[in-house]
Amino acid sequence: MKILTERLTKIEDELIVAGLFSDVRPLKGLAGEIDWLFNGEVSRLIMDGKISGQAGDSLLLVPNNRLKAGKALILGMGKKGDFDSTCLRDMTKILLQKVIALDVRRFAVEIFGAGYKALDYPAALGTMTSELKKAQDMEISFFVDKNTEKEIGIKLKGILDS
Repeated sequence: MKILTERLTKIEDELIVAGLFSDVRPLKGLAGEIDWLFNGEVSRLIMDGKISGQAGDSLLLVPNNRLKAGKALILGMGKKGDFDSTCLRDMTKILLQKVIALDVRRFAVEIFGAGYKALDYPAALGTMTSELKKAQDMEISFFVDKNTEKEIGIKLKGILDS
């Protein structure tokens, strides 16, 4: 497991995974960036009622010429204010089930819910890595923006090294 800080358009993994809160509009973070790269397709699907961001929602986007990764997966995480370490653990289990079902061996995922409510980046990363260690033969990267990496990169690297 490793930390990725490069631009989303440079990531060449088989899959990029972003979380989507049901009550955060406009889209922010990695989901917002994926929406932008797909010319607002995620936003259109939200407006059409095809995806809402409720826990358990998922949307698989096939590649376009702006994204090097094979696919993008958006996972609904419920309401931002309700998201806690239990939700994070559940979402990470769902993530792992989806990745296994897609037969993906190399993927990048954002640190779900980090920076919201009681979840700081190191705690969220610790929870996700403990669940994802159950993955066999998978190369997993955690996507963080450069600002986050500058602020807490040493702490995050320490979690992955332990």
